[in-house]
Amino acid sequence: MPILPHETVSNADLNAVEILDCTLRDGSYSVDFQFTEETIKSVLAGLEKSGIRLIELGHGLGLNAAEALSKPTLVSDKRCFDLAAGTLETAAWGMFCIPGIAALDHLGQAASAGMHFVRVGVDITDVTPAESFIKLAKELGLTVFANLMKTNLLGPDGVVEAAQQCVKYGADGVYLVDSVGGYLPSEVGELFHHVGNRVDAPLGFHGHDNLGLANANALAAASGGAKYIDTTLDGIGRGAGNAVTEAFATILWAQGAGAAYDYRALGRLSEDAVRPLSRLHDDRTYQLVGGLSQTHSSFFPLISRCAEAQDVDVFELMAAVAEVERARPTEELVMKTAATLGAE
Repeated sequence: MPILPHETVSNADLNAVEILDCTLRDGSYSVDFQFTEETIKSVLAGLEKSGIRLIELGHGLGLNAAEALSKPTLVSDKRCFDLAAGTLETAAWGMFCIPGIAALDHLGQAASAGMHFVRVGVDITDVTPAESFIKLAKELGLTVFANLMKTNLLGPDGVVEAAQQCVKYGADGVYLVDSVGGYLPSEVGELFHHVGNRVDAPLGFHGHDNLGLANANALAAASGGAKYIDTTLDGIGRGAGNAVTEAFATILWAQGAGAAYDYRALGRLSEDAVRPLSRLHDDRTYQLVGGLSQTHSSFFPLISRCAEAQDVDVFELMAAVAEVERARPTEELVMKTAATLGAE
C-alpha cells in the first residue's frame, strides 16, 4: 500500500518553502571545525542530487573566523570556495558572515570566487553592524539575508523593528534565529504571523534543538509564512543541533509539499556521510536548562567556571544569571550572582 501524505496543517503554501542546508557550516561546531575535503565534497554533491538548492558551508562563525578567532579548520575558506564552485552545478552556495569577525574585503573575495548568497549575522539587539555588509553584498550582486541572532531577546514588536531596519539596508530576506532553542511551536507560529504581516521581505527560520522542538518549530515557522528553513543532516550543529534536513523534507512531503526534495536520498546521505562522524560531547542537561532559561551555549563555559569557583549549582546559576542578563552576561556579573547564591 502506498504511503499517503497527511492532511495539511496550515493554509500556508508549504510548496513555496525552501530548505537552506547548513550542515557544512553549523555542523562544523560539532566536529570541532574539522570537516575533511572528502566530507565536504560528498555532502555538497549529495545535497544537490537530493534537490537542495541552497547550501551553506565554511566555518561555523563564518568568513575569516578561523583566522580571527584562532579556531582553525582543516579546510580554509578559500578551499571551501573552490570545492563548492567545482562540485555544484545547479545549487547555489553561500557563506555566513559576522561583522567584526569578517571584514568587507572577505566578502568581496568570496563573491569573486563565485559565491551566490551571504547571510550576515548580527545580534538582534543591534543590527547596525550589518548595514555596510548588506549594502556591499548587494553591490556585488549577491543575494543577502540578515540573520537576527538571539531573536528571543526581543518581543514581537522589537523583532519587527529590527527586521524592517535590515530591509531598509537592502536585505533580500530576514532570518529569525532561535539561538537558544527555547521557543515553543505556538510561539514560533505567532511570531512569524506577527512579523510577516509587517515586514516587506521573505522570512527565514533557524532553530536549535535544546528542547527537542527544532523540527516542530521549523514546521510552525513554515506554516506561519516563513519561506526559508534552515536544516542540517542528522541535525548536526552547535550545541543541541538543528532541525533535521531529511526529517524536515519528509515532514513537508507528509503535508503534501516538498516534492522537490528526495527525502530518502537525504536519509541515505545523512546515514553515510554525517552519522559516522566523531562529534564533540554535548551535555544534555546544559542544553535543556539553556533552552528553558534562554541562555546561549557560548556562555556555558563562563557560567560553569564561576559556579565551580563559588561552589554553587551550575544550573541554578544559569537560571539566576538569565533573570538579570541574557544578552551579554559579563564575568563580573556571573561571579557576583554566583557569590550571592553561595551566600544564600
